[in-house]
Amino acid sequence: MTISGKNFSKISLKTMTTDIQAKTANPDIVYRAYIPSDIEGILQVFGQSVKSLCCNDYSSSQIKAWISGADKERWNKEFIERHTTVAVADGRIAGFCDCESNGHIDRLYVSPEFAFKGIGAALVADAEKSHDNPVSTVEASLTAKPFFEKLGYTVIEKQSVFRRGEYLTNFRMKKAL
Repeated sequence: MTISGKNFSKISLKTMTTDIQAKTANPDIVYRAYIPSDIEGILQVFGQSVKSLCCNDYSSSQIKAWISGADKERWNKEFIERHTTVAVADGRIAGFCDCESNGHIDRLYVSPEFAFKGIGAALVADAEKSHDNPVSTVEASLTAKPFFEKLGYTVIEKQSVFRRGEYLTNFRMKKAL
């Protein structure tokens, strides 16, 4: 089977879903490779996640700047080129994660409705297995920093990133695999 130009056997997709499901508290979540028709649902999850889960750590103007950075065409291209896994519940996207071949986790977002149920941890574990680099890295938000620390990531440095007129604090983090 070919998905987004990548070849997957039925066995590898079943193994991928079974391996990831074993790490979550909810066996009704299905994990699968990204397909281009996912992009609208992914953009919804991204916006909902940032607005709802990050509102205690970032101002409304920072959140607006962060969300406005989503570029549908660029993201779709990157998701196709990278290892991108989508979590689906009840036919809706519950979360997603994309990882570059060098081990850098670029995006990890979970819908607020499904937050704190093990989906994010399962997506990260899958991303960590997707590359041969002995280290995984991420640039974690203030909100995501404690989550990544629980998964064994350590801070390399605190950063201030300028996005659409706003400075956003995040943390370069790494984990030896």
